[in-house]
Amino acid sequence: MRAIRGLRANPEVVNPGDVICPPYDVIAPDLHQKLLDHSPDNAVRWILGENPQSPVGEDVFRGCGTALRRAFEEGRLIREESRSFYRYSIRYRSESGENHQLDGVLAAVESRPWGDGVLRHEEIRPDTVKRLVEQARCTRIDTGVVMLTCEGLETALAKVGVGSGSGELVFEKQDWNGTTHILHRLDDPQQVTAMEQSMEDLPSAVADGHHRYTTALELKDDPELPAAGMVLAFLCDLNQEGLRILPTHRVWSWDQGDLTPEQVRDRIVEALDDGDGDRWSIEIPGADPTVLYCRQDASRPTLARRLADTVEQIGGLGAPATPHVIEDGRKILDSVERGVFCILPPISREEFWTRVLAGEIFPPKTTFFEPKISTGVVARFIDEQETS
Repeated sequence: MRAIRGLRANPEVVNPGDVICPPYDVIAPDLHQKLLDHSPDNAVRWILGENPQSPVGEDVFRGCGTALRRAFEEGRLIREESRSFYRYSIRYRSESGENHQLDGVLAAVESRPWGDGVLRHEEIRPDTVKRLVEQARCTRIDTGVVMLTCEGLETALAKVGVGSGSGELVFEKQDWNGTTHILHRLDDPQQVTAMEQSMEDLPSAVADGHHRYTTALELKDDPELPAAGMVLAFLCDLNQEGLRILPTHRVWSWDQGDLTPEQVRDRIVEALDDGDGDRWSIEIPGADPTVLYCRQDASRPTLARRLADTVEQIGGLGAPATPHVIEDGRKILDSVERGVFCILPPISREEFWTRVLAGEIFPPKTTFFEPKISTGVVARFIDEQETS
């Protein structure tokens, strides 16, 4: 982790909460429009542009970069005078209605080959990386935050005198959705150096943002983007209560062939029901749920991987929908004649960390980390080298 001269909302000119928006990959067109309407300063303009109906491409990306630079030139954004770390907290309400707070450090991380201090658990999709590389070259800014998890962060920081509320309070504001964002800045050079050294030896795993990190790897030797080898990152302790690891579920539907939902369900039950362990279930149209059990241990692949392998052996079902909200999965199932909805159990923190340290790669959309790390809290220029 490295301190940065971050770009952030000027609280004397704009409300920092009005700038904050979700990451690009969870913004549907209707939410895009809602964010545009919420505030003329919302950061959705930096990542998806002014028109929800415009196809994403070079013209939109260049407009995104222009929007951020205009905000900077007009004084709505300011840049830190010196390299800084941020203690960043997110106070949010979960989808189940509970209140939580996530604490961590916001700055940038050096992109190194996978396994050299930073571990991954998700498959990388080349088309997504290609899109993000094009976006970075067109916008010349870094706005999306990689979410990293580790063990022992707060203990390491406490040894250099840094707690969750350390530093100068920059803002405490609510965003468009009522989530509270609390940002403290730490810019004392000696403390910055001590923080960098304290985090140097902590292995971390990407929770969210594999493709953004891979984009930094792709761009680290680009002479026109000398700061693109680093990427905005939020590092947090895996074991804090405010971090939730939720499952994503699977819905397969098909309209070709002779397979019935009952046949698919029965094949899955035969292959994957352990008889004891964590409870999960399968739903099909017109039938009661079927309850199964899974012993989740690191001696064999994740349930999501074994389920994918089983469905591939059955054949003819195609790619699944991957809702993380059960009711969304049921809506999909209700809309089809032939379908199977697998409601999967969550992966524990211990199991996640053990599997990641062992180098296991999960199927896409196995986990859903809550909360998502927002865009617009801090940004960076990547076409000039960081200087103190």
